[in-house]
Amino acid sequence: MTHTTARTGRADLAALAAGLAVSIGVFVFDPDVLAGRQLLGIAIAAVAAVLLVVAGRFGRVTVAAIGVLTVVTVAWTSSPVALAPMLALALFRLVRRSDDRSVIWFGSVVAIVVAAFGALAGGESFWFEWATYSAVFLLPIAAAEARRSNLRRRSDAVERQVAERLQAERLRIAYDLHDIVSHSLSAITVQSGIAVHVLERDPAAARTALVDINQAGRRSLDELRSLLGLLRSDESVPLRPVPAATTTVSDVVTAVGHSRQVQVVEDGHYPAGVAESTVVTVHRIVHECLVNVARHAGDVPAIVRLRHADGGVHLTVSNDAPATARVAAPGTGIGLVAIRERAELLGGTVHAGPTDNGGFTVRAFVPYQIPGGWEA
Repeated sequence: MTHTTARTGRADLAALAAGLAVSIGVFVFDPDVLAGRQLLGIAIAAVAAVLLVVAGRFGRVTVAAIGVLTVVTVAWTSSPVALAPMLALALFRLVRRSDDRSVIWFGSVVAIVVAAFGALAGGESFWFEWATYSAVFLLPIAAAEARRSNLRRRSDAVERQVAERLQAERLRIAYDLHDIVSHSLSAITVQSGIAVHVLERDPAAARTALVDINQAGRRSLDELRSLLGLLRSDESVPLRPVPAATTTVSDVVTAVGHSRQVQVVEDGHYPAGVAESTVVTVHRIVHECLVNVARHAGDVPAIVRLRHADGGVHLTVSNDAPATARVAAPGTGIGLVAIRERAELLGGTVHAGPTDNGGFTVRAFVPYQIPGGWEA
């Protein structure tokens, strides 16, 4: 975690105003305040408030200065609680805005010392007063530490979720790569066996088999170049199946489980010999978009449009707004990052954003990849 910004926000100003109001109220209405010393006490409270605003970035110095002002106020006005709200705010901000755990000890020492001076001015037993004032001043330190720990846990959880989603996506790419390479090697094995078998009695058939082997090898190299750039595999995470090139867009929609609510519109078709990486990337984008629709919008109508142009596939996945107000499942946006990575790896683009009617649209372009190292 990084240090929290030291600038004073609206919430801080509101708390500061409330604390200053309480301090002024104590000076005005508390009968324990010595007569004729209220105005100076109010002035000291105002100085403490100014310090919190203009010198808030100097955490320990500010806390120490307000601690000294609190002791001076106790000695001058005989009120141990008049400046307590200002010191409590200073302690809370000190701990909240720093990741250094030593500020907890520093703030605690200041709180205990100031509480001792307050107990000396009180009319009750010193130890009772000291324990009471110490608890009052230590409470904001504990509250700030609890808030800071909660933010740290949430940040760590988000980071873990991001890492897991990215790793899962890259392992899905590994699964795709496994399918592609296995298919190509199987074809090479079969064709090489044919070539060996007919080489002497049918040279033409052997030549055709060798051409097929050459094309399969080129295709495998293209798929390796296309997919290995994203692989940072951790084999401790299990592989999960994803849409393959042999499936159709309708199969992908059915696999997600929303086929009745999703309309598929496809204009044109893939050119002959297109690389499997192109088809798999399109299927993966459709799959991720529909999963996100189900997760964030629920069971709402969606449209998947594929338009085949000269250079590639223009893909649009859009969904309607939820029919009723609902709390969306928390997300990190890593799904969109993953499909953008896959598209950009092939030279494509992905753009996503909400629509005017409350829905969401993802637009992607995936260029055709033709075995041999050139695009259509």
